[in-house]
Amino acid sequence: MTQRLKLAAMLAALASPASAQTAAPLLEPKPSFVPGMYETESRNSAFQDQTVKSKACIPSANFDAFRDETMAQYQKDPQFLKGCALSDVKSFSNGFSFAMRCRGAKTILTYRFAKDMVAGTIETLIIDAPKYSSSILTMMRRVGDCPGQASGRPL
Repeated sequence: MTQRLKLAAMLAALASPASAQTAAPLLEPKPSFVPGMYETESRNSAFQDQTVKSKACIPSANFDAFRDETMAQYQKDPQFLKGCALSDVKSFSNGFSFAMRCRGAKTILTYRFAKDMVAGTIETLIIDAPKYSSSILTMMRRVGDCPGQASGRPL
């Protein structure tokens, strides 16, 4: 009888919610982004011998702000919304992507983050003329702070 009581007590303890040990899923750390002045270089697959270089101040406070501000540029533009539709944002361990469908074209934008670097790709499929489709790769490297910016802080 004592064996049965021990077994019943053990089964009750294992089945009780108080003793159940369920681990919360581990959340991956978000990609790192530091606001500042970025030097950019872009290459278009259709014009491989022509690169475009520039500098741009990107004041986004962090990765979430960068993603949200990027999406807001499209979501709030009435001209864009008249002819295009956006997909949901897809997040992954080192960045995010989203797609848009506009009249005659499908485009996928992807951003990948590393220390003081952002790589962006824009892949565009021209539906009626696929041979004119292209991909643009833009590499952005942080080279300092924006004018008037405290070191490494958002504006």
